[in-house]
Amino acid sequence: MTTQTNGNNLLIQGRLLWTMGANLFEGKQKLDYNTNAPEFDLQGNPVIEYGFGLAIAKVDPATGQPHPEFTKVWEALHAEAFTLYPSGQLPPDFAMKFKDGDGVDHQGKPFADREGHAGHIILACTTRIAIKYFRFENGQNIMVNDGIKNGDYVDVQLNIKAHPAKGKGKAGLYLNPSACRLIQAGKEIINTPSGDQIFGAGAAPVFNGQVEAPVAPTAMPQVGVAPVAPVAPVAPVSPVAPVQPNYGVLPAAHQPVAPVAPVAPVAPVAPVVPTMAPPVAPVAPVAPVMAPPVAINPATGLPY
Repeated sequence: MTTQTNGNNLLIQGRLLWTMGANLFEGKQKLDYNTNAPEFDLQGNPVIEYGFGLAIAKVDPATGQPHPEFTKVWEALHAEAFTLYPSGQLPPDFAMKFKDGDGVDHQGKPFADREGHAGHIILACTTRIAIKYFRFENGQNIMVNDGIKNGDYVDVQLNIKAHPAKGKGKAGLYLNPSACRLIQAGKEIINTPSGDQIFGAGAAPVFNGQVEAPVAPTAMPQVGVAPVAPVAPVAPVSPVAPVQPNYGVLPAAHQPVAPVAPVAPVAPVAPVVPTMAPPVAPVAPVAPVMAPPVAINPATGLPY
């Protein structure tokens, strides 16, 4: 007989490795486990999930013993799982919601090749309720919506709850984070899928459809242009023997310049005497020409 509980609340420390959304503070629409289709609630609203991957060190390097945080979360995970299976025998497909950082993924690639995975277990902490984030400043915890990133070290308030199989889903655990507080900044981890993760390791398949092959470029014909005869090679020029410097002679640029002879002064030129034209003799007056008197006939008053 199984026992349903409200879950196991746990405050755990770890390192952030990945996020559900584009960054730690954004969510992402949930996809159906079987069909990979986007999920919607009864009102038709998108089901948004928030969360991150939290890495917990398996071994304490100072002692070589299991790390205290690992021991704490390992016991909490199994204690909650055993509420569904009191015999302690978990089904092989029971979803514990963590991965071994020293194992391999579904493509056989080692998780240890990824930043922060080797030597850790990675908890998949997800929830449908927006997570509250805090930073300790000036003696108090301040809620923030930026300033925490993948690679940072944090405290996480986690609720671990077992659930039975539903429909085609598997029985397993919910790891629901409610709050996260920055402890210390770490080297940023940027998760981008490789080409093999996107396309697979095989060669590109044959295109499914009609393909038009590229057309080879055609040389343009030269119309009316006679071919140019090849130019005969030029005979090599014999090297010129180097000029031996004469250290007793100054270069022309440094030779003293001979003094220039003074120019003789030019004799003064005599002033030019103006030439006066001779006076013109006055013209004698011309005597007036008098017409002879005309005789008048006293009888008629007319000239004869």
